[in-house]
Amino acid sequence: MEERFGDRAPRFVRENRGRVGDFLLLPGAPPVSIGRLGIAGNRLDDPATNLLIEQGYDGLNPGAADPAQRLLEQARDGVVGEVMYPSANMWTYAVQERDVVHEIFHRHNTWVAEYSAHSPERLIGIGCLPLPDVDEAIAELKRAAELGVRGLAIPAAPPVDLPYHHPSYEPFWALANELGLPLTMHSFTGCDWSMGLPSGWGVPSIDILGYTLQHAAVCASIANLIVHGVVEKYPNLKIVAAEFETGWVAHFKQRLDHATYRAQDRASSELTMTPSEYFDRNFWVTFEDDIQGIKTRDDIGVENLLWGNDYPHHDSIWPNSRETLERVMTGVPEDEIAAMTFDNVVELYNIDVSQLPSEA
Repeated sequence: MEERFGDRAPRFVRENRGRVGDFLLLPGAPPVSIGRLGIAGNRLDDPATNLLIEQGYDGLNPGAADPAQRLLEQARDGVVGEVMYPSANMWTYAVQERDVVHEIFHRHNTWVAEYSAHSPERLIGIGCLPLPDVDEAIAELKRAAELGVRGLAIPAAPPVDLPYHHPSYEPFWALANELGLPLTMHSFTGCDWSMGLPSGWGVPSIDILGYTLQHAAVCASIANLIVHGVVEKYPNLKIVAAEFETGWVAHFKQRLDHATYRAQDRASSELTMTPSEYFDRNFWVTFEDDIQGIKTRDDIGVENLLWGNDYPHHDSIWPNSRETLERVMTGVPEDEIAAMTFDNVVELYNIDVSQLPSEA
């Protein structure tokens, strides 16, 4: 990429502004610490973790790069398969050098297909699509699907002047509806560093206020897709809001229904259901250890909840997923636990369970 883009190419440095470790430098982006992205099982309040982070790539858990090791790390945690979201490339969505973004995502998707091919039903890698660049996103969606990529990520927060109900997205939604591959809107994937949130809240990936309230960005995207009729027109869209946790969802659904009732003239005249009914049909949300979400699961929709452990990131609950779930799921019926931790994701990603370990 340096041969093609010169100084605009992404690059890795061993030290950045006095900080030791491996850092990814993207055009116009804050430096991304690689060491924090692959050290699951270590606490950030343990001084020894800082020493591990300073090792960069050398300190990562082996499965972050080696799919064979990844399967062993699954087994250690009592996990039989994973849907794996982008890590360092979460920040690529905000890069304004669009030709650079296109090339990064092209390479990312090729790598994801190769990594997942080691065990396609246990390692389901999610590709990246360069929306709001519709033509490029369509071309990459087609290519990734042909490679066997089972799901693709789009920005959780599109540009403020190009919300997801803008007519320019119509060809993309039409193709996604036809293919039926799940689309993911992941935390930190905004088309600017603030994810379209007020500047005083700070950058969600760095600042406390921005991180705490970043679900407001994905709420806006979901609401626009619903009330402006996108999912009415394209009923086969499957969209996952990932790593925003879920305690906010039940209230959001109720509030969106009420707001649409109050201001019906502001919503698409083509709507045939309430906003919460569209949510139930077209949207899923992920959680790790969100007790509030589990307490309101009936209003969220048990069938719309997907559990994940955020492996291999620094705030992952790996390798203690079983113990964490026992605590979070206290009093939850076994069939609902099975739905949220297994059945829902198997159905959404059309996973062949005969290819999973027998304990599944």
